[in-house]
Amino acid sequence: MIRTLVSVYPNIASVIAMNYACGLSQVIDMEIQPIFVKEPEPETEAPGVGWVRRTWENSLLDTERDAIDRLIEAERSHCANLARAQVLFGKRDNAILSNLMGGTYDLFVEGSLAGFEKSEFEQRVGSELYRNLPCPVIIARNLIQLQKVLVVFDEEINIGNLLHRLTNLFDGTRFRFDLLYYRFSGAGISVDPIDGAEDLFPEVEAVLSPHGWKPENRLALQGSPQGLVRRIQDYSLIVTCLPQRMGPDSSLVQLLGDTFSPILLFRQ
Repeated sequence: MIRTLVSVYPNIASVIAMNYACGLSQVIDMEIQPIFVKEPEPETEAPGVGWVRRTWENSLLDTERDAIDRLIEAERSHCANLARAQVLFGKRDNAILSNLMGGTYDLFVEGSLAGFEKSEFEQRVGSELYRNLPCPVIIARNLIQLQKVLVVFDEEINIGNLLHRLTNLFDGTRFRFDLLYYRFSGAGISVDPIDGAEDLFPEVEAVLSPHGWKPENRLALQGSPQGLVRRIQDYSLIVTCLPQRMGPDSSLVQLLGDTFSPILLFRQ
């Protein structure tokens, strides 16, 4: 069973995250633990210590607690292994990372509205939380059912290692998927095949065969991020590794920032 921590908040992004996680639980054996972290308001100083501080924190949580409970209950009818939300007070990323480190979780899920600024995506994947994650993360960006997966890699990503970790995470599960080796080049929206594609997929059979997995297609394409994103927009989950290079010059950040599909990221 995949133990999954899902970040929730009274907003649309959290509805997407919870719905996507619960949708996954219908095809994958998952146990879902929602977590809500109430951050202190800017320039607000916590009063005292001990029970005084705890009473103050609890009073701040009361309003959001009801909204979080309603969000969880709305999903419970089609999500069997859904625990009651943990409700905490403090710095969100610090509290989530602490829970992930100490909770033996296999997966972290959080929501994000599709079409948000690339700078926001870059900031998120470059955050201290993401750079220290002990498990993979799904950024749920759309209310979409898991139908077909795309595993994306380039020369900097060890495809054998990525597939090994993916098959271990979803061991015993079968779903349709393609492999895409990409190479960024040029501008515009044109996308061209790469010659010698058969040499770009080392270790694939050795890693996948023991799990009974087989890709439907092995794609090798080159083009701009704007062109490639058009070729991946119909997949219900994009799987790759956290970009090693951040910034506006990172083509992978541009590609992932433009897609509306949910994204599963592994640390390299």
